[in-house]
Amino acid sequence: MPEPASHQLLEFLDDAGNLTAKLRIFPPTADPDSLLRIDDEEARRYGEESLQIREGRRYEYELESLSSSKLRLVLANDYTNEILVPSRNPKHADSGQIVPGLRTGRLGLVLKYENDEIAGTAGLEIFSTKIGYREDYHRMMEDITDQCVSLLMELKSPTALKLAPVPGKSAETIHQQFAFLRSLLGSHHFRNALFRISTHPHRRWEPEETVCDTQRGFRPNAHGLRQLARGPRRVPLPDSHPLKDVVPSIPERISLYRNIQTDDTPENRFVKFALKTFSGFLNKMRLTLEMKGNGAEARLRGEIKSLEGEIESALSAEIFRGVSDPEMLPLGSPVLQRKEGYREVLHAWLKFDMAARLVWHGGDDVYGAGQRDIATLYEYWVFFKLLDIISRVFNLEKPAVDNLIEKTDDGFGLKLKAGKYLPINGTYNSGSRPLNVQFSYNRTFSFSETHTAKGSWSRNMRPDYTLSLWPADFTADEAEAQELMVHVHFDAKYRIDNITEIFGKEEEDLGDEKIQQREGRYKRADLLKMHSYRDAIRRTQGAYVLYPGTESKQWSGYHEILPGLGAFPIRPGNGDDDLEEFIRTIVGHLCDRATARERQSYHMYSVHEEPVAYPVMNVIPERKPESGVRHAPPVETYVLVGWYKNDAHLNWIRKSGLYNCRMDTAAGSLRLDPEITGARYLLLHGKDGKAVQGLLRIKSQGPRVISKDALKRKGYPGEPGQDFYLIFDVKLTDEFDSYEWDYSNLLDKPEGRLSGWPYAVTLYSLMATAMKVKSSR
Repeated sequence: MPEPASHQLLEFLDDAGNLTAKLRIFPPTADPDSLLRIDDEEARRYGEESLQIREGRRYEYELESLSSSKLRLVLANDYTNEILVPSRNPKHADSGQIVPGLRTGRLGLVLKYENDEIAGTAGLEIFSTKIGYREDYHRMMEDITDQCVSLLMELKSPTALKLAPVPGKSAETIHQQFAFLRSLLGSHHFRNALFRISTHPHRRWEPEETVCDTQRGFRPNAHGLRQLARGPRRVPLPDSHPLKDVVPSIPERISLYRNIQTDDTPENRFVKFALKTFSGFLNKMRLTLEMKGNGAEARLRGEIKSLEGEIESALSAEIFRGVSDPEMLPLGSPVLQRKEGYREVLHAWLKFDMAARLVWHGGDDVYGAGQRDIATLYEYWVFFKLLDIISRVFNLEKPAVDNLIEKTDDGFGLKLKAGKYLPINGTYNSGSRPLNVQFSYNRTFSFSETHTAKGSWSRNMRPDYTLSLWPADFTADEAEAQELMVHVHFDAKYRIDNITEIFGKEEEDLGDEKIQQREGRYKRADLLKMHSYRDAIRRTQGAYVLYPGTESKQWSGYHEILPGLGAFPIRPGNGDDDLEEFIRTIVGHLCDRATARERQSYHMYSVHEEPVAYPVMNVIPERKPESGVRHAPPVETYVLVGWYKNDAHLNWIRKSGLYNCRMDTAAGSLRLDPEITGARYLLLHGKDGKAVQGLLRIKSQGPRVISKDALKRKGYPGEPGQDFYLIFDVKLTDEFDSYEWDYSNLLDKPEGRLSGWPYAVTLYSLMATAMKVKSSR
């Protein structure tokens, strides 16, 4: 790594290459290592500027002009003016600060005269503080390229590839095309493949004809002996020669064949052809940019020329000097398909046509104008990783290529773009409960006051990724309305390295929160954001951070996997097994109808299914404490409404603590529905159509059976008319002594001859008829 300096010089050159000014840049005192210069070879290899600064730092600068003209320093890119902060002191007008913030990539600088003519240009590289940033960037671009090319290969057969794709029509399109080609041809895998071919080339043995003087020794064979006997231009053998009697003469020279190794094989011819194809297309791209004459694309032209130079350097290797042009393409050769180095070139050639035709307007957010927005690239990369998992776990309604790729004037376009909604639908049929699934990128949950509608009940929310699941027998809107929808959200956070950066320490002093927020080092912001998703977006059961770390963390709201919050590590070069297992566990959880979450969602639906028709304030204002046991709410507390024959019957009920109901199919018999068997109070009414003041508490859950003889032994007044009765155990209670009831206004009460039949109402409905009076007891 280069040694840091007290300052570095950045030179500005005009269009003719003449030096016009110098910019002295000084690093922060607390971090002198954040300003460095890498050698030109390294900068060329990675497509970067030699002079580099770090994100999140402040650098002092001082401009030194080499002319008497007044110059003004501005940005070449469409960044905000916050990056360049000129000095407010008029005496130091040529000084100021460079504040890159969290931007990464090339920072183009332009010097202008007072008339706005350009005096010179230069560039800095803003480098990420994250370890492995450079490798992560290239690996993620390679992964995205592989994913996109694989999708395109589903649309077009490799046997139908055109060998001469056309560069894009605009500099923007060429930039997008080159981003994919650089990931394909500039990757470590491809460079290593070319090195392997040059050092361990494929060779074969071929016979070579040579002319041999017969006066010299040679190894005899059948072909040579025949020439000794028949060859022309013969000379006599000396009399002393042992063959004189057999062959009086021999030819002066004979031709012999020997086996030699050659590099001119069909496989090497193919590699040479492929490299020429790559180099030729890159050359066309560069010439197209030069014809457009756009000086702002100087870096792009330089990057294309650098990659083109790498290909040309590989072509100049010794192995290819004697290799001729191919007569055919040996695509079925075992050497091309299996031998290390050759198979990588074959795969690159098969993918090349697709990569050269692929444009990605969303990629401008990542590499447009020389920037390298690693955080946005990570967001795109995570999308493809999640899509892989979704494709393995669920059955997509249509292939992923139909969702992601579209035909454009320049070839094929990738639809993925930050901030643009992209849904992918599928199904799950492997469990006991078929599910529909929608995997969404950048889905916006808009504010809605209707609780049965989709969206947020506070403010608009837009997680990076949303996994929505619901039973297949319902539409999405029906599932939202009936609390059957489940949303699980994920957010990508590249700049985070460990769990503490996401959620803070477990024993963190909450008194330091405001200080941390002011200093920009607040650790729990992402945790609170996950809570916001969980709370604000209706039917959300989980919210999780995805980050390039090593440790996972999950919190469960109760004892089941959902509802939950947490984080999962997912980084370039590593697998996604933990995340896939988590999603599979969620699916299994949703297929289980016996979970607590299922019961909770059902009761939530039941509670809000119908709005209350009338308001009842302070339903039980004088009710006694619940003695540590939570009672059901008034809308789920049922009151048995029963008829009594006369005052003697009423007095017997109060004294004996029993209330009897008929038990047969005759009129007035009790039907044992859940509301009646689970009733907690008894309201009595008589022939006069009035209800008795107060309520009796039912002591046990559900009635019991008693015979008429047993009923008489308990002092029942009069002669029972049935053989058996249902008996409720009741007791006096003073909870509602201060209320009497307007029975005539009680909702859903039976009328006429049916008025004496027992039935159940909710305590909430009963309190709507309450009239407060003084207790008569």
